[in-house]
Amino acid sequence: MQSFFAILKDSFREAVDGFVIYVMLGLSSVVILVVASMSFMPAEPGPALEAIVQRFSLTFPDKGRSRVISASFENRYAATEVKPEGDGYRLRLKVTANGSRANEPDKPPQGDSFRRTVAAWLKQPGRTVKMSDLAGKQQQSGPGGSGSPPPEIEFSLNQEATLDEQRAVTNADMEEFLRHQFAIHAGLTATVQRLPADEPQYEFDVTTSGGSAVRGWPHTMKMFFGTVTVSEDVNLGTVLWIIEDQIINGVGGAVALLIGLIITAFFIPNMLRKGSIDLLLCKPIGRAQLLIYKYIGGLTFVFLITSFTVGGIWLAIGLRSGHWDLRFLAVIPLLTFTFAIVYAVSTLVAVVTRSPIAAMIVSIGFMLFLYIVGQVKTIFDRLRLEERSDTMPAWVFTLVDALNNWLPRYKDLDKLTSKLIADGTLTEAERRTFGLASIEYPSWESTIAVTLAFIALMLALACVRMVRRDY
Repeated sequence: MQSFFAILKDSFREAVDGFVIYVMLGLSSVVILVVASMSFMPAEPGPALEAIVQRFSLTFPDKGRSRVISASFENRYAATEVKPEGDGYRLRLKVTANGSRANEPDKPPQGDSFRRTVAAWLKQPGRTVKMSDLAGKQQQSGPGGSGSPPPEIEFSLNQEATLDEQRAVTNADMEEFLRHQFAIHAGLTATVQRLPADEPQYEFDVTTSGGSAVRGWPHTMKMFFGTVTVSEDVNLGTVLWIIEDQIINGVGGAVALLIGLIITAFFIPNMLRKGSIDLLLCKPIGRAQLLIYKYIGGLTFVFLITSFTVGGIWLAIGLRSGHWDLRFLAVIPLLTFTFAIVYAVSTLVAVVTRSPIAAMIVSIGFMLFLYIVGQVKTIFDRLRLEERSDTMPAWVFTLVDALNNWLPRYKDLDKLTSKLIADGTLTEAERRTFGLASIEYPSWESTIAVTLAFIALMLALACVRMVRRDY
């Protein structure tokens, strides 16, 4: 253990001797300061709740369990008489529906758009159409970033409900529907009670809990301590998702991996220089053990830098927004694990060539190759889902599947991080409308096992080369 800490200290001292570490810490501090300069001002309760209930036109059938999106713009929702109560608000929700007279104007309404909406929400979706079909199967950039296939979202084309189904809708069904809408569109827990009103007018007494720090509450975001307004009346969760996933995890993660590889690429070649390696080999420690310790030292260095950056950003976001999402901290181990993949390749190349430049070029090229394989695999999986696999030769699908099965699951780790952040920031309705709810968590066993096996293979080859080589 003393040998390990001695080598770890040597790796850290080697990193500190270069100016890159100071640049990296400086950039991290600037990013943390910029995030800390952000302010998230919640909208006033009246306008905010009015904006929230306007989203109720989007519904999800099967009591919200279906990912199919239905839209009913015939109903008009209004939030009135908003007053603070406990940790939430009390309001009167009014729904104005369009009545249906069954082609007999002289008779009273025999159903209306609100009852039809609730009845359709209670049952399975009817005929659906995919977004790719509506878009003419054109490849567009979705929330996942440039070059990603569009999110596969399905829309319900059959929102009809018979008069019997509309009449069968009870007050409890309406109250359950509205409670679900508050939860899925705003992250609010609500109690709902219907009040007497002549249909097709509906009134409900609603009490919410959760205050204004919930994901779906409209906020105004400003930067540089209020001097620049970035967005107005945007859901808090949406803003945080853009910051955490698109900027920090996306752009920031790629930059961190790149700089980490540049810094650590010198660790092993410097250790193998004439004079340095002679001194180390005189000590009572095996060559393979020495190399593994050096590898772990590089990982520990990146882990500490990542912890400083991500932990500082998480703390700044929590203090400024009031939203403490522990799942964002998962970026630290996942980014370190991703770095472990390419650093294992860097270690092997460094032992074989003793050149830091070669280690950098090969490891960065391998990281880019893994990214391309992951993107192609995602596109091919979409083609299979849409039953369009005949557009490519069968051997191409076989090759991509083989590469994905045998190479480290870089894309799975990226998918896991993005899904964790989305689940911790976006409302359920936003995840579905952005196409993120369809992303499944990758298999932990296969993802971790294949990746660990690859790392072990690279390190084993590096150890064999180092043990057999004369210095």
